Amino acid sequence: MDRTVSLFVFLGAVLTIGFLTVTGNPQRPTGRSVPSWGLVAATWVSVGWFLVHAEAHALRWPMVSPLSVGDLIAASALILLVLEATRRTIGLALAVLVLLFLAYAVFGDRLEGAFGHRPLSITEILDHLVFTTNGLIGPALAVAAFLVYVFVLFGAVLDRSGGGDFFFDLSAALVGRQAGGPAKVAVVSSALYGTISGSPTADVVTTGALTIPMMKRLGYRPAYAGAVESSASTGGALLPPVMGSAAFLMSDFTNIPYAEIVASAALTGVLYYVAVFFAVHARAELDRLGAFDGATARVGAVLRAGWWHLVPIAALVWLVLSADRPVYGAGLAVVIAAAILLLRTRAPLHTAATVLTAAIEAARRAAPVGIACAVAGLVVGSLTITDLAGKFSSLLFSFAPDLLPVVMLITAGVTLLLGMGMPTPAVYVLASVLAAPAMVNLGVPMLAAHLFVVYFASMSAITPPVAVAAFAAASIAGADPLRIAVIACRLAVVGFVLPFCFVWRPALLLIGDPLSIVLALAATLAGVVALAAALEGWLARRLAAPDRALLGLAGAALVAPIAWADLAGALLLAAWLVFLRRR
Repeated sequence: MDRTVSLFVFLGAVLTIGFLTVTGNPQRPTGRSVPSWGLVAATWVSVGWFLVHAEAHALRWPMVSPLSVGDLIAASALILLVLEATRRTIGLALAVLVLLFLAYAVFGDRLEGAFGHRPLSITEILDHLVFTTNGLIGPALAVAAFLVYVFVLFGAVLDRSGGGDFFFDLSAALVGRQAGGPAKVAVVSSALYGTISGSPTADVVTTGALTIPMMKRLGYRPAYAGAVESSASTGGALLPPVMGSAAFLMSDFTNIPYAEIVASAALTGVLYYVAVFFAVHARAELDRLGAFDGATARVGAVLRAGWWHLVPIAALVWLVLSADRPVYGAGLAVVIAAAILLLRTRAPLHTAATVLTAAIEAARRAAPVGIACAVAGLVVGSLTITDLAGKFSSLLFSFAPDLLPVVMLITAGVTLLLGMGMPTPAVYVLASVLAAPAMVNLGVPMLAAHLFVVYFASMSAITPPVAVAAFAAASIAGADPLRIAVIACRLAVVGFVLPFCFVWRPALLLIGDPLSIVLALAATLAGVVALAAALEGWLARRLAAPDRALLGLAGAALVAPIAWADLAGALLLAAWLVFLRRR
């Protein structure tokens, strides 16, 4: 009962923040209006009903014991309030999508054929959606309440204590003096910041405010500058330990230990950034773009000046990997970061004010994720009570009963489609319930199948036409968001390729013997670099069309999970490099 009470209080809090900070009206995007306060009042009246009757609800048998009129009214009001908060914070598209799922639960019994279901009364639907753990107050909301907020709080405390500036300075010291320094600083700083924030949009707004103007000043086209930041920020949702909050949900849905997910995803996340970094380097060489003029400090000097920012991160990683205790790791990291700030400033009031400000900022950041998880719970509840997920999996099997590539392509397409304008956690919840079971039934390991969904849920942030990360970058770069999205997809093409690679090559997820892992890493690394070089048109020199075609063919062969294809790709790449050197 205590857990349920906590979830209702958390739901009331995120709805309140959503109603008081966002209106969903472009003409008046923020402000505390009378309707907003009315929605807040309605929220706490509904939540208050469940808090007052928490003990009675805990003792009743869901779907068996009758519900009172007050229960039905409070449950209906809460669903409507979640839908309105979704419209305001995430967008009308997701609210309409959820309404379609709810309509299917109500009217789906009138459909003929495989997609029809048994008649369901409104009382049954409300009971399942609100009074069980299979709907609104389900695993997704629990992850947002008990895990996501703590990590977001750690990121906010680290940022407020100077961690964001430290990551930027460290990135500038590492790569700022190279060709195309500002773009490389954007890639590295977004990776470092994204490992904690886990949100492509938040990463774009935070690091892009510095890196995009810096790239434009050096001579980068505005659209390209926005694309670099968008692709780099999107990868933050693929890097441990946060991974756009999807790793927490994935652990809860699959019962795979969180530490195992984080360790398995690390190698592919690094491969993603290697490919993006190389693509940026190739463009810098082609356009003869210089270094970042602000990169004056050395790496050692930056580390000496701000090494303490790495201490809470090290503690977090240690607890996650050694003890598989992510929430305790994040909590301890918050305490360590605050303690270090206190020791360095020796100003208790300043430290307390910084932590309080970070907590408020974390609540604002976590509210959209909490609302997304709540509305995802409504969808999951609709899917389970109607068995639509099972019907969808059967439909995939009917299209391709033995063709895993076809099922994977359909899963990727469905995930990208669901991801239009939605945050990564909500996309993952929907796609993992709808599409991932079909892949598992075809023999794909549970970890690989769900990580496949995580990748495409993340990549939807830069996929046209609704690319939320590209739209966020467009406001800073002053460029067409669709143009930014197209360029970002080219820079981050490896993000669309890697999921297919690790499904067929589990060694990329650190599954298998060391030799298999090394060989898979070498082949995939050479393949993604060759693909990036072919797309950008540079590898040690400007490439003509035939060279780009050969490189693309070699890269495709190297990433293919077939031994003879790897050998053929390696030979083709080696022969081309020898020919290039002689030429």
